[in-house]
Amino acid sequence: MPATTSPFRQFTRLAAACMVAFVALCGIEWLWVRAVTKQITAVPARTALIARDRMLSQRFIFGTIASIQAPSAEARGPWFAEREWSRTAIEESLAKLHDISAHTAEGSTTVRPTLAAELLRMDTTALSLLSTGDDLVTDRLDGTRGPLSESEIASLVLRLNQFIGMVDTIVANEVTWTEQRTRALQRDQSIVFGGIVLVVLLLVLVVLRPAAMRMGAMAKSIAQSNTQLAEQAAALEDATHELESQNLELQAQQNSMEQHRQLLESVQIALGRNEERYRAIFTTMAEGLVLRDDRGQLQAWNPSAARIAGVPESEFAQVVGAQSVFELLDDQGLPLAEELYPFNEVLRTGKPQLDRVVSVRRRDGAIRWLRFNLRLVQSEQFDLDGRRGVVGSFVDITEERATAERLRSFSVVLEQTDQPIAMTDAQLRLTWVNRAWTEATGYSLDEAIGKRPGELLHGTHTAADTVERMRAAARQGEPFSGEVLNYRRDGTPFWMEVHTTPLRDERGVIESWISVERDITSRKTEERERQQLAAALAVTTDGIGIVSVGGGLEFVNHAYARVHRDRPRNLIGRPWTSRFPSEEALRIERDIIPLVTRLGAWSGEVIGMRANGDIFPQELSITLLPTGGLVCVMRDATDRKSAEEMLRTQAMNDELTGLFNRRGFFAMANSRLEDARRRKAPALMLYGDADYFKQVNDTYGHEVGDRVLQTIASVLRSCFRSSDIVARLGGDEYVALLLDTPADTIDTLREKIEVALHEVNALGVCPCPIGMSFGYAAFDPDQATTLDELLRSADETLYEVKRTRRAARAAA
Repeated sequence: MPATTSPFRQFTRLAAACMVAFVALCGIEWLWVRAVTKQITAVPARTALIARDRMLSQRFIFGTIASIQAPSAEARGPWFAEREWSRTAIEESLAKLHDISAHTAEGSTTVRPTLAAELLRMDTTALSLLSTGDDLVTDRLDGTRGPLSESEIASLVLRLNQFIGMVDTIVANEVTWTEQRTRALQRDQSIVFGGIVLVVLLLVLVVLRPAAMRMGAMAKSIAQSNTQLAEQAAALEDATHELESQNLELQAQQNSMEQHRQLLESVQIALGRNEERYRAIFTTMAEGLVLRDDRGQLQAWNPSAARIAGVPESEFAQVVGAQSVFELLDDQGLPLAEELYPFNEVLRTGKPQLDRVVSVRRRDGAIRWLRFNLRLVQSEQFDLDGRRGVVGSFVDITEERATAERLRSFSVVLEQTDQPIAMTDAQLRLTWVNRAWTEATGYSLDEAIGKRPGELLHGTHTAADTVERMRAAARQGEPFSGEVLNYRRDGTPFWMEVHTTPLRDERGVIESWISVERDITSRKTEERERQQLAAALAVTTDGIGIVSVGGGLEFVNHAYARVHRDRPRNLIGRPWTSRFPSEEALRIERDIIPLVTRLGAWSGEVIGMRANGDIFPQELSITLLPTGGLVCVMRDATDRKSAEEMLRTQAMNDELTGLFNRRGFFAMANSRLEDARRRKAPALMLYGDADYFKQVNDTYGHEVGDRVLQTIASVLRSCFRSSDIVARLGGDEYVALLLDTPADTIDTLREKIEVALHEVNALGVCPCPIGMSFGYAAFDPDQATTLDELLRSADETLYEVKRTRRAARAAA
C-alpha cells in the first residue's frame, strides 16, 4: 500500500515551489529592469545629439547664406569657416545616430520600434539639406551666379523649418516613450516588493506551522529550522538592499531625465525665438515671396507680395486663387500668353527662372516692371499633399529701371570725358568711376567699388592738412576744391586738382558725392623745377644773365652782379653789351652773335668791364633760347690768366705737344681743385693713353709716334674748354681736369673725342689709325680727395675699360 503524503508535506512542497517560481520571476524582472534602465540611460545622449543637429543645421544654413551674401572675401571668410565647422559637426553627429539606428534595427524589444525609421528619415533629410547648401555655394564660387535671391533664401528657410519640425517630433516621441517606460519600471518595482512580502508570509507559515505541531518532540528540528530561517532572512535582506540600490539608481535616472527635459525645453525656446526671427524677416522683406502649387493655389506669401500686386493682403489669397493678379505684357506691350508666364514655365520645364524682368498690368491698370526669381519645389519639401509647387520672389523695379535709363545717358558722357570723375555714397565709399579715373590711378572699377578714395590713393607724403580739410568739408556737407598728392596703384605719386560737390535729395539730405579731378602733375613738376632752378641760380658761383630778344638784361644772379661790382637792380633792363668795352661789344655783335644764331651756342674768352670802368678777362658761354633771347654764363678769368702767365714763365709746358707737363699740371690742378672745393663746385678728371702706341713705335718708328702724340694733343685741345687743364704726363699718357663739370657728362666727352679722332683719321694725318682709351674720376667738393687719389681712381677705371675690351675681343 503506497504511503500517503501528509497535508503538511504537501503544503511545504507547494510553498517551496512558489518560492522557487517567485525567485525566478524576480531574476527575470531584475534583468528586464537592467535592460530598460540601460535604454532609458541612452535616451538623453541620443536626444542631445538630435537637438544638437537641430541647432547645427540652423548654423549651417545661416553660414551658407551669409558666406554667399557677404560683400567681400574678407567678410566671407569667417562665415565660410562657421559653415564648414557646422557641416563637419552635423556629419559626425549623423554618423553616431546612424550607429544608434543600426543597433535599434537588431530588434531590441526595449527600444521604440519606429526609432530606426525616424532616424533614417532624419539622416536623409539632413544630408539633402547639406547638399542643397553645398550646391548653392558651388554655383556662386565658380562665378556663374550672383548673390542669393530672396526666393532661394525663402526656400532654404522653409526646408530648414521642415527639418526642425521632424527633429522636434523625434525628440517628443523619445520623451513620451521614456516616460512610459519609467512608469512601467515603477509598477514592476511595486510588484516585486509585494512579492517579497508574500514570500516572507509563506516562510513564516512554513516554519511556524511544523514548529507548533512538533514543539515538544522535535527540539532538534526547531534548532535546524531556526538556522535555516536566519539564512533565508539574510538572503531576503540582501535582496532588499539590492532593490533599494536599484530604486536609488532609477531615481537618479529620473532626475537626469528631468534635467534633460528642462534642457530640451530651453533649446526649444531658443529655436522658437529663431523661428520668430525668421518669420519677422519673411514678413518684413521688401521683396514679395509666394509659394504657389500647380493648381494655382497660394500656400504661403508675405505682405510685400500683396503690396506689389496692388491687392489688399486680406484679399490676396482669394484673388490669386480665382484669377491672375498680373497681366503680363510682351516687348510690344501686348498681353503675353498664359503658358509663357514665369510660374507656368517653371512648372512646365522644371527649370528655375532667375532675374527675369517683365512688364505687367496690375488689376488697377498700372503698368509696372517686375523682376522674378522662381524655382520648382516638390511635395516632400513643403508638404504640398503630393503636388508640385513654385516658390518665388518678385520686386518692383519700375523706378529703378527709369532711374537706370536716365543714368545711362549721363554715364555715356561721363565715361567718355578725359577728366577723372568719381562718385561716392553718403559714407564716401566709391560707387562708380569713369575710364579716365581708372587710367589715372591704375585701379579698375571692381577694385575701387566700396573703398574710400583715401584708402586707395593717399600715401606717405600726402599732406595731412589737406586731408583734414577734405574731411571737414565732408562732415559739414560743403564742397571742396584743392590740390592733393595721390599715389597710383604701382606706387607712383601724382598730383590731382580735386573739386568735390555733394548731391542732395528732395529733403536736402546728402545721398552721394561727385568728384571731378584734373591731373596737374606736369604743372607741379614744372613749378618744382623752376623753384630748383631759381635756387641753383641764386647760389652758383658763375655769373648768369638772361638777355631778351631786344638785347636787354631780363635776369642776373648775384654772382653776375658781383663780378661786375654792381647791384642786380642796376643791371636789369640795361643793354647786355653795355658791360663790355666798345671794341669788344662790337666784336660780340659782329662775330659772336651770328655764330650763336647759326650754331645755337658759343663759348670762349672776352674782355668785360666792371661798373667802375675796369676791364677784366672773362670766360663766356652763350646759348640761344628756343623762344629767342640768350643765356649768358660768365666767369672772372683774372686769376686763371695770372696763373697761366706764371706757369708759362716757369716753362711748365710739354715741349713736344705744347700741353702742360707733369709739373705744370700738378701746380695748376691743385690750385684749381682748392678753388673748386671753396666754391663747392664739381670737377671731372680724365686719364687716358693712346691705343697700341708701342706697336706704332715698333712698326713706324719714333717720328710717327711723336706725330701721333702731337695729333692727340691737338684733338684734346680742341675738345676741351680753354679753362680746362690738359696735360701730357709722359709717354702716351694724358690727363685733363675739367672744372665745374659733373660726372654724368663723361659719355658726352668720350663721344666728342672719338668723333674728333675719327675726323683726324679720315684726313690721313698719320699712316696708322689713332685711338685712345679713357678712365675717369669725379671730384666731390665735400670729400677730402687729393689730386693723387683722383689720378689713381681714374687709372683704375682706365684699366677696367681695357680689360672689358680685351674680354669682348676674345669672345668675338
